[in-house]
Amino acid sequence: MEYGKSRWVLGHHVKPLETAVEFALMEIRSPAGVPGPPPHYHDAISEFFYVVRGRLDLMTDGEWRTLNPGDSAVAPPGTVHTFINNGEEDALWLTTFSPRGFERFFEDFGVTEDGEKGFLASVAPDVLARVGATCGDYGMIIKEHVR
Repeated sequence: MEYGKSRWVLGHHVKPLETAVEFALMEIRSPAGVPGPPPHYHDAISEFFYVVRGRLDLMTDGEWRTLNPGDSAVAPPGTVHTFINNGEEDALWLTTFSPRGFERFFEDFGVTEDGEKGFLASVAPDVLARVGATCGDYGMIIKEHVR
């Protein structure tokens, strides 16, 4: 993954940052009103959330809470989670994945075009269909696919 190269992923502006080998770190800007992915979990990955600016509503195992600047949360492996920016301004937040590996999802589904064009391309119906059909290949299990 190319560090510092921003891309739009499912309506969120994502910038991978260089870190230690044990985890991947992403800076994410979520526009107001833009939801995250469908509720999902990772079998072997912990995901960490830290809000820098704005607010982010985070759902873990069916419970919603609002993260404000300086707040953090962890979704351990097996924890069903998702998020949405219900605020009135962009939310700027950091997320980590440990161990590394899931950052490949952002690279494979990221759109490198700038602005509104990139945003719209990242939420196009064909992209959403491809994500739904292949997210399990990245260790992202959509809750409705759980048996």
